[in-house]
Amino acid sequence: MKRVLLKIMDALVRPFDARVVRNDSDEFRMKSALRRIVGHGVEIDTVIDIGASDGKWSLEAMEFFPGKRFFAVEPLTERETALENLKRTRSNFDYELCVAGEIDGGAATLNVAADLDGSTVGGTGGTARRVTVRTVDAMVAENGLEGPFLLKFDTHGYELPILSGAKETLLRTNLIIMETYNFNFTDRALRFHETCFHMEKLGFRCYDLACPMLRVHDRAFWQVDMFFCRSDSKIFAYRQYA
Repeated sequence: MKRVLLKIMDALVRPFDARVVRNDSDEFRMKSALRRIVGHGVEIDTVIDIGASDGKWSLEAMEFFPGKRFFAVEPLTERETALENLKRTRSNFDYELCVAGEIDGGAATLNVAADLDGSTVGGTGGTARRVTVRTVDAMVAENGLEGPFLLKFDTHGYELPILSGAKETLLRTNLIIMETYNFNFTDRALRFHETCFHMEKLGFRCYDLACPMLRVHDRAFWQVDMFFCRSDSKIFAYRQYA
């Protein structure tokens, strides 16, 4: 009966370019993946949210890391009010308005999209804006942030410069959540398999994923959030399926 109802509901929404899917797709929601971090027993003391937008992801993650410090990095001044409100109501939260990158005190050109969410360093379209660059290592030192760290990237192809400016922090990082892509949409952007290869060189392996997305243009696979833990994690000691 349940299958019949699902088929009927699916037929009703198909004309609107939508589908009804089974509940097991919930396994690929961000909250489900964050819950699995806790289940794996990965030790985290500080979460650094790079490309934090208005802080909603940090707020969601606080449910799974209660009492841990959260530090957000966001280049858009348009997001400051939301971040300041979050700082005012959450004593464990702080932020800095800048681009995370490779050279501390430098500057980068941010292409600001009309919807803000699609803004990209070194991208195309939108309105160009010069923004101060800070390294993750410098911000960690200045703010007294302590590991082990969880680093979350929502940085639209600018991951390599950020990683270059986080060498010391990576030594004390247990987990990285990184938005990865299936297209080289900027000169710096890596495709997801290239990201995995680079992360393995840094000592991290992908063990989970969340939020796969299809692009609007043709419904081709566009991006997915990959979860990387240290290559020597106990997760990889067990090699069987069941």
